[in-house]
Amino acid sequence: MALTENEGRLWFQEDLYPDIAYGFRVSAVLHREESAFHEIMVLDTPLLGKVLVLDGVVQCAQRDEAIYHELLAHSGVFLRLAVSPPPATAGLNVLVVGGGDGGIARECLKHASLVRVTVADIDPRVREATLAFFPELAAGAYADPRLTAVDGDAVEFVRRHRDTFDLIVVDTTDPVGVALPLFGHDFVADCHAALKGGGVFVRQAGSLLLQTDEFVRARADVAAVFGAQRTRARLLATCTYLGGWFTCVSAAKNAPYPEGPAARRALRSCFAQAALDVRWYSPEMHFASQVLPREYVEKVAGLQGSPL
Repeated sequence: MALTENEGRLWFQEDLYPDIAYGFRVSAVLHREESAFHEIMVLDTPLLGKVLVLDGVVQCAQRDEAIYHELLAHSGVFLRLAVSPPPATAGLNVLVVGGGDGGIARECLKHASLVRVTVADIDPRVREATLAFFPELAAGAYADPRLTAVDGDAVEFVRRHRDTFDLIVVDTTDPVGVALPLFGHDFVADCHAALKGGGVFVRQAGSLLLQTDEFVRARADVAAVFGAQRTRARLLATCTYLGGWFTCVSAAKNAPYPEGPAARRALRSCFAQAALDVRWYSPEMHFASQVLPREYVEKVAGLQGSPL
């Protein structure tokens, strides 16, 4: 349904699910186009600020995008540093799969330890439209000389690389259409091969309440490749994504997953040294995000025989 008018006011309604929808009032349609891959809209709203919509589904909103982007990016970087700090002569090499809007790249680039960020997204128009009509999202990331944008099939891009990246963050739309190949065991295995030893993999895994099967499958795929003991799930709360509670999964390649008192001390130390300008992320939020409701702990642990 997307855009409708009611009593002289314009409203957006997201119909991702057949039995539930949510919407918000729209002040202005800043941009709307059909690219080769997506219907792209940038909306201005009185409550959420600017909103990026792809194929009728909200991707992020100015009001709360930091919750998602900061957790995925900074948890990934700090986990990688906790596994083993890079040599003094080398920095971190990061790949963002999807994420053409620049939000994940923006957060990654706040780390001085990064020497390169590559954003591989199939649709350059997402980047171009966002830069033109929602520049606050990338916030100058694409002007940073450490960033390289790759326009094309991210699956093929990942397959061409072996032992290359210290961190891979998969920031995709839902598993339909052009994003479908970015889900499943085979793609996770390709990402595992593209990571260096000790590298970290992070991916969004859907709504805990409304996409439970997707979350369980995503975690199972990652655990099957990286190992159940090296895989953990995280939870974040946001009003932008229907269902409220959203998930991500992270894993470490050929290294113990950083946890326990020593890992907590290391993360707090890294966070203090980084002196990040962040709205939401902190070591306390990082630790708290690993706490999932009992029902889901039992569901996943029962299937996997391992901690979440």
